[in-house]
Amino acid sequence: MVNDIASVLKHRASARKGKRKRPMDTPPASATDNRELKRILDYLKISYWLVDMDFVLLDVNETFLEFTGAARDRLIGRDMRTLISADERRKAQEIISALASGRQESVQFELYVYGREMQKIPVLFHLSVNTDDQGRPVTTNALLTDISGQKKIRDDLEKEKMMLQSILFGIRDCVTIFDGQGRFMFGTPASAGLPSDRKTPRLPLGAEGPAKLELTVNGQQRQFVGEIRPIYDHQGRLFAYAETLTDITDNLRLAERERELFHYRRQMRRHRLETEMIGSGKKMQTVFETILRCAEVDSSVLIMGETGVGKEVAARAIHAQSHRREKPFVSVNCGALPEALLESEMFGHVKGAFTGAISDRAGLFREAHQGTLFLDEIGELDKAMQVKLLRALQEREVRPVGADRAYPVDVRIICATNRNLPAMAQRGEFRLDLFYRVAVIPLVIPPLRERPQDIFRLADHFIRKHRQGDNQPLKTLNLTAQQMLRRYHWPGNIRELENAIEHALAMSRGAEITPECLPLQVLYPETAGAAPALAPRDDKRERERRRIAEALNRHDGNQTAAARDLGISRVTLWRKKTMYDL
Repeated sequence: MVNDIASVLKHRASARKGKRKRPMDTPPASATDNRELKRILDYLKISYWLVDMDFVLLDVNETFLEFTGAARDRLIGRDMRTLISADERRKAQEIISALASGRQESVQFELYVYGREMQKIPVLFHLSVNTDDQGRPVTTNALLTDISGQKKIRDDLEKEKMMLQSILFGIRDCVTIFDGQGRFMFGTPASAGLPSDRKTPRLPLGAEGPAKLELTVNGQQRQFVGEIRPIYDHQGRLFAYAETLTDITDNLRLAERERELFHYRRQMRRHRLETEMIGSGKKMQTVFETILRCAEVDSSVLIMGETGVGKEVAARAIHAQSHRREKPFVSVNCGALPEALLESEMFGHVKGAFTGAISDRAGLFREAHQGTLFLDEIGELDKAMQVKLLRALQEREVRPVGADRAYPVDVRIICATNRNLPAMAQRGEFRLDLFYRVAVIPLVIPPLRERPQDIFRLADHFIRKHRQGDNQPLKTLNLTAQQMLRRYHWPGNIRELENAIEHALAMSRGAEITPECLPLQVLYPETAGAAPALAPRDDKRERERRRIAEALNRHDGNQTAAARDLGISRVTLWRKKTMYDL
């Protein structure tokens, strides 16, 4: 529109060149024309200046008066350059001088002028020259359009463009934009490294889901994951496709190295585990694999097996292989503590909570914070203690006896028992909900009689462990002694085997361990541990003493289990132990 008005101004100036005379009663054509022009421009909200060749303002319209907030008499006769931003006055002067020289008839450019309160406002100038009859420039028409809104939009778009370019240049993926017919439109810098035919989509237009690609880049085979997605306009019409190719070669190599490292570490852990827990049969290999898997998670583990099979060794192995290995491993035998003290031992107490509580005690749960708590013989807990243990496991906090607040604990629970805990839970002798809580991962350790191939390896291990001094030569089992060890059924399992080897080392005088050096129960298994020549007097008291000692030995000193085996109460067992000095 401004260009059209400028053309009208130019046409009127040219038309006036041919006029030489006018009637005396007719007003000057320029004055009449300017009044009409200013009314039109005021209606269109376009500012107007009329400037002579010395840059002096001759006329302005109402729109420009409103734009500046100045009175007309303060503008007329003023140097128009003072209305232009100081840093752009030279630019305006050079443009008007070019017009005055006749090199140009009109020109359009942007400048900042001062508005109300002297703020700089961007405007679009359109200048055209008025000449006299001889074609000499006399005045200049200036049309000014406020482009603040357009410039803000333009600046915002430029910022968005720069931001988008920064993002695109920072993208490591190869992103290529194609039009609706698959013709190349744009590609990120990363896509420039692709082969020369990158301007053709790698994936079929409209393909769904990601796909794997193998491309040659700089002479190397690289693995990519590619995906092509449609781009729609605001009316939902398809107008382009965006193809994204992600180079995953290095990631695949890193993942492969991580897998190799994981397997290497697992093999090292397996080797250490087999050093700590000797076993070569299929059953023990299953035990080792379960221990390694238990070490990778924080779930509760229930270790089941006969007395002496190494349940605590397995628990310590799980702890040592887990991420908690630098934290405490706390062990407690639930059957060895009196019921009255068990709660205080497990959860702690405050000073004065009961007679004898002369100071605060943290308790085993809090001592094992961030580590592992091993509850051996968990089947010996009474129902009341089972409820308290279940609450501690569910809420992950413990309340010391006599305390008015609970303490949060982060503890991995491993339990062990030589009893049939699942059957006890089904019979109601053990809380079913607690059983499910502690037996998330069950681990069964086979008895020694089911792994005879491990007897000699274990025996050799115990010979090395119990030899008297590092400088002493290692003793060996002769063939007859080996046969006797294999023939024996080992009711006390590994603990009994270690006891037998330590006994044999103490009794041996030569380089070999002979059958005579082995314990009596190994030599004479049919007599349940006593040779006829050394049998005690067969009176009632001696038989009872021996029977109690054997029960305690079978149950590893667990008084609750021994009392149940003997058919007597724990109080009676305690009294008879004192009487027989056991």
